[in-house]
Amino acid sequence: MFVIPASLEAPEAQPGQRNALGLSTRDKHYASNTQAAIRRADFERYKQQIRPIEDRLIWMVDNPELRANSVQSARDTVARSFRQSGAALRGRLADQGLSLSPQQQAAITRRQDLSQGLADVNAANRANRAFDERNARILTGGGQRYGLGGGAQ
Repeated sequence: MFVIPASLEAPEAQPGQRNALGLSTRDKHYASNTQAAIRRADFERYKQQIRPIEDRLIWMVDNPELRANSVQSARDTVARSFRQSGAALRGRLADQGLSLSPQQQAAITRRQDLSQGLADVNAANRANRAFDERNARILTGGGQRYGLGGGAQ
């Protein structure tokens, strides 16, 4: 709770002549002192209740580690997917009793490496874009795309 400094109170004030903030109603600066006390109390409430939430949201937006983790997670998913698809292809070929020549294996490897590289870049770009959109939602209070209207985009 906010404590009113003694300098704001008139010494001749009786307990029944004080407002809810403890200020004397007989003081000639009663209105401005009351307004100042209310503003100080509001600012204290802001510092204790709202500012920690703001700081947490700003940390979420400004934290490069969260972005890097998001991008790395997308890239790990792509790598895992391509490892599994390569293993599945080798398994299907083995089940059918087929063996590839070194040239065929090299061609498949080149094609898979190119596809994996493109998928990796695409996943990283999508993760960055999703992170940017998430940050925009945080900064705009969760509104539609960048807080501009609520209609279809």
